[in-house]
Amino acid sequence: MFHKWRRYFKNKFIVAIVAFIFAVALSATISLLKSVETQSLLEQESLTPAFNLISQEIIKPLYVAETIARASNLKNLMNSPVPDEVAIKQTLHELGKEFQVEFFVANESDRTQYNSDGSSLALDINKVEWYFRAMYTNQDIVGVLGNREDIRIYYDVKIYNDKGVFLGFIGLNKKLTTFLKAFDNFKKEFGYDFVFVDHNNNVVLSSDTNLVADGKRILQLKQLPWYAPYISKYHDTEQNHNFLVDVEGEDLLIAQANFEPLNWKMFLINPLKVRQTAANHDFAIQTTYITVAIFTAILIIWLIGKSLQGEFARRHLKDPLTQLPNRAHLARHYEKFARMNKSIAVIMVDLDHFKAINDTYGHNTGDKALCEVANLLKSLLRDIDIVARWGGEEFVILLPAADIVIANRIADRARQVIAKHIFVANNKVIQITASFGVSADTGKSNLSQLINNADAALYEAKNSGRNKVCSGKKTATDGLKKQASS
Repeated sequence: MFHKWRRYFKNKFIVAIVAFIFAVALSATISLLKSVETQSLLEQESLTPAFNLISQEIIKPLYVAETIARASNLKNLMNSPVPDEVAIKQTLHELGKEFQVEFFVANESDRTQYNSDGSSLALDINKVEWYFRAMYTNQDIVGVLGNREDIRIYYDVKIYNDKGVFLGFIGLNKKLTTFLKAFDNFKKEFGYDFVFVDHNNNVVLSSDTNLVADGKRILQLKQLPWYAPYISKYHDTEQNHNFLVDVEGEDLLIAQANFEPLNWKMFLINPLKVRQTAANHDFAIQTTYITVAIFTAILIIWLIGKSLQGEFARRHLKDPLTQLPNRAHLARHYEKFARMNKSIAVIMVDLDHFKAINDTYGHNTGDKALCEVANLLKSLLRDIDIVARWGGEEFVILLPAADIVIANRIADRARQVIAKHIFVANNKVIQITASFGVSADTGKSNLSQLINNADAALYEAKNSGRNKVCSGKKTATDGLKKQASS
């Protein structure tokens, strides 16, 4: 079973497909786990650009109005028993030119409104109703709609003298069309609407032009189609002001925020399909990135594994002296060819009287001789053959797809090459010969049996005079042991 699976995983294409499928599945799982976080982030991000717009279009003008209202110059002019109309208008004109908005002073002492464009009007209760309504509110800052012919938003800041006496209002106004242009750009970019209502729940501002006051009517919050399902959920909890409501088959996420400086409320209306599109896009991006990262990691791990495997083979499957394959490498090579059920031959090689060479010339000379013999044996073999160091002065040659005749022929050629080779040590020529034992099988025997057969034949070659080639039987002789000395 193990060999069957190993054959599959040796196919690099199948490994790559499996790794890719695993990477996609894992990345999709991770992306799904992050979906809750993504949804929360999208919800938070839906408020951020709205607040940025509010800061630019509403809070900034309000801040300017408050700053100007605290300026001592205008307060002193308003606190004078006889207002200096020219000085007031000149100051307002300079402010309007600097900040590019229209300023005004609604002066209580002479009940007159002075504007930065040089105009003025009497604060008649029958004509300028906003002044008296704002004056009697508890708020020091009031934001209201005014001027039916050319609707504007007025920011009115109450002014008091040092004794706490009410002096009137200082403020500024912006045309409603300037807000609507900014809101329209916001809606095109982010795909959702928002609505501002005052303390009376009148719709003051909205990115939906159908809800904006037009001089004839001002809508109430309760008239908006999403408000009824929203407020029913709002009453059920005090901990969350964000709810998903269904309006004519469309899911809307309604988020509420209080705008305390003007005592307004803001509602953000976010169509769910916008969030779903963003979430799907984010999911696809996350899945792609994570897939690439995981697949790359798998590929790197696989390459490192291959590299380590190669390093392991170099270090642990090779003889450190001769750099020939060792026993473990030989066994792996044998298994590969044994599965083909073809004839396999084994040749065992043993250098004759090698102990005498080590004793006479030293182990360094002996090691050099072993390396030279290893190179001679390799030079005689085919590409598919393999020669390994078996131990000491013994070598094993594995000959795939070779019978006993071919193996005998190669062994005898190797015997002759070694015997004729000139080995030199300390300027002296050393005569080295080797004995050979040969065995062959159709692949039904295991490597141990072949080695035993070849070892038995080697014993016969050494016992009959050395520097010979002998062939073994198909079955090793039981109990046969190597008795010839090296």
